[in-house]
Amino acid sequence: MNTLSFSCTSSIYSIRFFYKNLLLALCLIFPITLFAENVAENVAENVTELVLPNGLKVVVKPDHRSPSVVFQIWYKVGSSYEHEGISGISHMLEHLMFIANKNVLLGESFNHLNDIGAKGNAYTSRDYTYYYHLMAKEHLSLAFALEAERMQNLSPSVDEFNIEKKVIKEELYTAIGKEPYLLAHNALYKNAFKNSAYQFPVIGLLKDVNTLTLDKTMLWYKDHYTPDNATIVVVGDISAPEVFNLARKNFSAIKKSRQLVTNKPAVKETQKAEIRYVMPEPINVGGLLVAYKVPSINTSMPLWEAYALEVLAGWLETGTISRLTRVLIRDKHLAHEITISYSPVHRLDSLFIIEAIPALDVSLKQLEKALVEEIAHIKNETISQKTLQKIKNQMIATDIFERDSIHTQAKIIGKAESAGIHWSEDARYLERIKAVTAQQVKQVLHKYFVPAKKIVVVQNSYNDKEQQ
Repeated sequence: MNTLSFSCTSSIYSIRFFYKNLLLALCLIFPITLFAENVAENVAENVTELVLPNGLKVVVKPDHRSPSVVFQIWYKVGSSYEHEGISGISHMLEHLMFIANKNVLLGESFNHLNDIGAKGNAYTSRDYTYYYHLMAKEHLSLAFALEAERMQNLSPSVDEFNIEKKVIKEELYTAIGKEPYLLAHNALYKNAFKNSAYQFPVIGLLKDVNTLTLDKTMLWYKDHYTPDNATIVVVGDISAPEVFNLARKNFSAIKKSRQLVTNKPAVKETQKAEIRYVMPEPINVGGLLVAYKVPSINTSMPLWEAYALEVLAGWLETGTISRLTRVLIRDKHLAHEITISYSPVHRLDSLFIIEAIPALDVSLKQLEKALVEEIAHIKNETISQKTLQKIKNQMIATDIFERDSIHTQAKIIGKAESAGIHWSEDARYLERIKAVTAQQVKQVLHKYFVPAKKIVVVQNSYNDKEQQ
């Protein structure tokens, strides 16, 4: 019995030894990719990507027009990863990231960056949190050292946490006073995404911010501020090898998350009719938010729909071509301002938002009636080839001008990566816009500009309230 057992075990060891040697031989012939760095390059865009063994992605885009560089680190965490009870925790963590760490006083580090002329800040959104430093290229190593420190050694005290909590609560109160439409936008997302974490404002609900604790926030930090949940983007007067060496030096020793925690996939929205919400309190100047639930690049099926929606946004708002501006402002004098917003770069669905402010002595009821009628007219038309080409030309020009900034170049890459869209998709942006047809624009209008995808938020003025 023992002999048989030993014999079987020996056979197993022999098989393992055979495959071990076979694997070694194959590795001498083919490049090793398992547990090793992965490097990808897009020659046309002059972009190179490195993925360290711990999962950290580093993307580099040289731009040698000036001796400056921007460093950005993006974490896949924001309010869309939260749930009721902890809304605002990602934004709270962003504040704490500027507090003292175990091995270095961050305040002193940031003072040093200011002394050398560097600029930096941070931003939290629904899909991501990112930190950036814009500096002379010879100081890039400082940004790498600082962010590696922040990724692994955050250690605020309870008193420091409470100070930042008070600051955020003050932000909640003052933002509402300075931005009267903020509450209306919050109401729009709350009504549009009832079954999704997109319903929460990035800054959080006051009741949730009040109950946040240091322990909860530090657990959030440990779960999400890990190399395998981060992307570093560097654009400027540098080369990929020198950036990759800095990444290896500062981040290679940081361990990946044992089990990266993400929120559950959003529940399918079940809206069947128009959702309408009237803000409870009037303000000095009223307005309308008319939105339609539409796909992002991530959720668009087929993909061209997201780009057709971008062209549609250009048709409704861009310059002298703007259909809504021409009809509602210049021709009928019913609107003082029309703003269109649509972003295709989200990890979940997006919103196509029309924001309208009435002209003097025009009621919201009159403005909304005219807006509904004009959208109906547009749905029955097909955009002319001449107008379509003008829109594309303006979109392409805007895209080129925006990329003059190295910060914007890096932000385009980081935002896409954080939404789960590979940065190489950006290289196809212009060709996808050029490929959009007039018929495709009409198709997305008919598919998404319907009552079952429509949300209206009415923000009355004091005059509108009196007329009701």
